[in-house]
Amino acid sequence: MTRRVVITGLGIVSPLGLDLKLFWHYLSGGHSGIRPIQSFDTRGLSSSLGGEVIDFDPTDFIPRKQARRMGRASQFAVAASMMAVHDAQLRLEWEDCDQIGVSMGTSIAGLKEALDAHADYIQKDCRHFNPFTMTATFPNAVSGEVAIALGLHGDCETYSNGCSSTANAVGRACELIRSGKTDVMVAGGTEAPMHHGIFSAMDAGRMLASDEGGTLRNLPRPFDRQRSGTVIGEGAGCVVLEEYDHAIRRGARIYAEVDGWSFTCDAHSMARPDAGGKEQTRAIARSLTVAGWFPEEVDYINACGLGTIDLDVIETAAIKKALGGQAYRTPISSFKAALGHAFAASGAFQVVGTALVLTHQFIPPTLNLTDPDPDCDLDYVAGVGRPARVDRALINSFGFGGKNIVLALSRPNRACRISDGRPSETRREERVLVGSFHEGGGQA
Repeated sequence: MTRRVVITGLGIVSPLGLDLKLFWHYLSGGHSGIRPIQSFDTRGLSSSLGGEVIDFDPTDFIPRKQARRMGRASQFAVAASMMAVHDAQLRLEWEDCDQIGVSMGTSIAGLKEALDAHADYIQKDCRHFNPFTMTATFPNAVSGEVAIALGLHGDCETYSNGCSSTANAVGRACELIRSGKTDVMVAGGTEAPMHHGIFSAMDAGRMLASDEGGTLRNLPRPFDRQRSGTVIGEGAGCVVLEEYDHAIRRGARIYAEVDGWSFTCDAHSMARPDAGGKEQTRAIARSLTVAGWFPEEVDYINACGLGTIDLDVIETAAIKKALGGQAYRTPISSFKAALGHAFAASGAFQVVGTALVLTHQFIPPTLNLTDPDPDCDLDYVAGVGRPARVDRALINSFGFGGKNIVLALSRPNRACRISDGRPSETRREERVLVGSFHEGGGQA
């Protein structure tokens, strides 16, 4: 029997709020966190919009002196992890912190601070560097600072696989728990790319959606005929992952269970996905196999939904190939229209948001989808969210370099697992029983 892994705590730092209730209120209500960028001058760039985190004060979570030595991505990560542990009501002083680990994802980590430090170095005639530049900028700092803040001494790792880094971190954390190495992991992802140099590089690669001199506001537009690229965002999200029995013994609230995950690689291009979408299809199909689900058991897909012309079509085709006819019956949405493309943090938003979808039984909408692309003809819940019965959900996280990761999350409503990895009549009966319970107004 495989050890079960559940999510018991959530923490969020996002353009739609710095706590779970606010984040869910705005996300489910169809609000956008995309606005004109305030942190730097966007003149000369094709895009002036971004998903900035506003009203974030790191000293609400971190001593001022320590916060000054950290990069913004690390500050976000520490804040989100502390909120997740608090939300899980996990009393670390009662746990064996020698065994609890940290698994974090980031794509560019402290690149913002590295660019600033280099500019400052040049301005000072190459005579002085901030002594904390290295520890503030390299990816290792993200997981390291979380471990320091929480006092955790177990496995502590940072994964950097582009936009799919958070899904990678969550998947690896689950493996550590399933292997019996630990009962608890703190996992998530963070990103802070709000810098003129980073935007300029993205602009040069023709990846940003042009807002035509600030005249357009309904961007980005995943799966829309008029989509034209990405809008950059920032933030972080963390989850507390626990072995099921450990969570039950301490009376923890369970948001979701991680039934499985899969990882494939295009091995095609660092900048462009393989147009055939074979590896995205294989990632989705493998996640179903690992989770032991039939395609018709998928109730919701949280799409990568990048808003680029090629990837949205490829993702649509991959879903069709992997799910067959069920693809047309499965509601899908993309959070990037509301939060922007925050690289690794987008995966964190997906995991936290999907856990809340399973909890609230409500699917947030895909914003700005008013003119659907005929090649993107699935049920991409547009404009307004909808109540729905969601027992099982997939999260698509497809990153630069063709790193394709799919997570399979379910509601914590099953009393047992099927050891042979196949769906069974017992599991189907459980769906019916739990459905009757919820329709009667109960809570799981």
